[in-house]
Amino acid sequence: MEKINQQNSLYEQFLRYSYKDLKELFKKAKTKEEQDFYITLSDLALQKEQQRVIGKE
Repeated sequence: MEKINQQNSLYEQFLRYSYKDLKELFKKAKTKEEQDFYITLSDLALQKEQQRVIGKE
């Protein structure tokens, strides 16, 4: 198994996408499975943003 490069980890890639980007990818998805993947990631991005906003209050 190939070692995972920390600089190019899946999490690091995820952080580059905004909620809006992920929703756009969802719209362009070709399969239900791909839609499910992007909607899950967009939900996670939204949760992270909500936690950030709540933390500022």
